[in-house]
Amino acid sequence: MNRRPLNSLPLGKAITGFINYKTAEGLSQRSVDSYKRILEQWAEYSGSKKITQFTDDDINTYLVYMRTEYVPRRWSGDTRILSPKTLRNIWITMCSFFRWANTEFHIENPMKHVPAPRFQKVDVEPFTREEVARMLKACTYSREADTSYRRQFVMRRPTANRDQAVILTLLDSCARIRILCLSNR
Repeated sequence: MNRRPLNSLPLGKAITGFINYKTAEGLSQRSVDSYKRILEQWAEYSGSKKITQFTDDDINTYLVYMRTEYVPRRWSGDTRILSPKTLRNIWITMCSFFRWANTEFHIENPMKHVPAPRFQKVDVEPFTREEVARMLKACTYSREADTSYRRQFVMRRPTANRDQAVILTLLDSCARIRILCLSNR
């Protein structure tokens, strides 16, 4: 067999192997893209290190950098720091990557000694009956026409029944709007 020693495996090649593994595992493309984006960002930060050179201190340093110094590149131009949930997602991605590397290459998993970033789950408030009634009414009629020569009026929207059905389906099934949109293709 013509294999290079494990200590010379560059991080970039390991990431490619991990992404291929996750794709073959059958994860959604969105999840695979998220893994890829997070790991490539980490590889850019880490430079040209080999996979066996990472320690728990390296990972902790990176997570501190992401928490305090990193400025996200958002489409909106917003420069707020990353949320605790996003930091937790980065930690989860790195755990998955090193678990895979441990299984595949039998290297020490540095994530064992890296504590998970804490975040507080936000409780979702259900809609009240009044809020649901207002949403359904908003589907039925257009807003009041502001006319200068005649009295004001509202018109029934031609898509009212469809829009109400969409809202009621989302509320009754607790589905996300993305799922409803995907099933409509």
